[in-house]
Amino acid sequence: MQNLLMDIIFPQQACCICREPGIYRTRKPWCEKCEESLAIMQKSLPICDKCGKYLEDAEEICAECRKNPPLFDIARAVGPYDEPYRIAIKVLKFMGRRHLAVRMGRMMAQVVNEEPRFWPIDFIIPVPASPGHLKQRGFNQTEELGRQISRDIRVKMDASTLKRVKETPSQRELSREEREKNLLCAFRVQENSNIYRKNLLLVDDVYTTGSTSKECTRTLLDAGAARVCVITWATGIGF
Repeated sequence: MQNLLMDIIFPQQACCICREPGIYRTRKPWCEKCEESLAIMQKSLPICDKCGKYLEDAEEICAECRKNPPLFDIARAVGPYDEPYRIAIKVLKFMGRRHLAVRMGRMMAQVVNEEPRFWPIDFIIPVPASPGHLKQRGFNQTEELGRQISRDIRVKMDASTLKRVKETPSQRELSREEREKNLLCAFRVQENSNIYRKNLLLVDDVYTTGSTSKECTRTLLDAGAARVCVITWATGIGF
């Protein structure tokens, strides 16, 4: 209802991705050309059967997953971390366009619904934001995405169980090893958690090295979760 009201009062005057002039709303925040590009890129390359990264060869499993198998059961994304997917998530995160989470979350929910290996799911767990990022942005984009996924797949979201207990610097300029060290022991599960022996869907915005998803998964499994699967808006390219 809130999104519908905002659409009526403040319709967007340009495509959030390419800035094509027009009238754009929560259910359709980008133009037809960008919609087509998003759809084409989804099937542009084969993906790793484990982590969902796009591959430049025909291998079933990427080299990273063969070398260091992730603890999660499966990870998938809507598309590759390249334009226009990269632009959409940056507009959501850094420009505060929270209405984008509705359309993006629905696309993520569709990926979950179409992949049987995600199921069963008992709870949706969004990756928690650091206090610094929450103060800066005013919201947690993964929680916004998770809320829409929760509505679409009809599974409860639990945004209070997994907590970020260490303020970490930005991951963007760090190497894989630095990212892993940066996130070590950065998360904790609340003592009164109800995730014991539950099947969890972890929601993040982007999977590049996978450091955040892997550390959150380890934390959740150490706390007694039965299994963890991961859904993101975009993912990187593996080898």
